[in-house]
Order: sequence, then C-alpha cells, then structure tokens
Amino acid sequence: MLRIIVALSASLACWTPLYAGTVEEAYAAVDQWVAAFNANDPERTVAAYTPDAFVLGTVSPGLASGAGDLRAYFGASAAARSQVKMGEWSARVLSNDAVVFAGFYEFSRPVEGKLLTAPARFSFVAVRRDGAWKLLHHHSSMRPAPPAAAPK
Repeated sequence: MLRIIVALSASLACWTPLYAGTVEEAYAAVDQWVAAFNANDPERTVAAYTPDAFVLGTVSPGLASGAGDLRAYFGASAAARSQVKMGEWSARVLSNDAVVFAGFYEFSRPVEGKLLTAPARFSFVAVRRDGAWKLLHHHSSMRPAPPAAAPK
C-alpha cells in the first residue's frame, strides 16, 4: 500500500507543474479582450480572437464567426461606447493549450445622459496557438435576476 501511495504522489508531483501558470497565461487573452472592448476598438477586439473563433453575443440573434462578423458585432458596441467590468469567474484547464472560463460581467453604456447597465454571464475558451493565447469561443447572455424570496 505504501508503494502505491508513493507512486501516486510522485505521479501527481510530476503532473501538477504541467498546468502551473496556464490559467493566468490564458487569462491574458481575456484581459486583452477587455482592454480592447473598453477602448471601443473593434479591430483590437477582433484581434483577441482566433481566425476561426465564434461568438454568441449578448444582444446578437445569431452566431458570429470570422473577422467580418466579429467586426460588425463589436463595431456596434464601440459605436454605443459600451464598457465591460469583469466580475466573479472560474476556470478549468482542458490542456496545456486550452482553458475554459465562465463567470459574470457587467456591460454599461451611456444613454441620454445616464449610464445603462446590463449584468451578463459569459464563457470563453482560450487556446494557445503559435505561442499566443487567443479566444476561440465566447458565449454571453443576460444574467437573470435572482428569484424572489418566498413569503414566510
């Protein structure tokens, strides 16, 4: 039994460093997206994605794929001077070159002198290609309000 425990410990010790830093490295792609989005720069926003990326946008009725679709989608956000603020998130490492993120963010934009906010939820899949982390998949949807408390 002791040999099994030692063997398992040794194998885990060898496996753990494989993913050390992977989440932080992959999150750089999300940070790049946030910075570009908040700069209202559709070209930089599109550059955060892989060429074969696809996006299910918060306010889009369809699937955006390819640079042209993404440029049109994020161009509308830029024109509205939208901003995003990241909230709570979690990550799971799929491999040395793929990480999935899920969490919450809040969009805001000025409307008639007031700031309109929209809480939303997201998933991103970041992949490492040619040494650089980019977004392959992005899903965003409005965050539902919490259910009302039951009367006592």
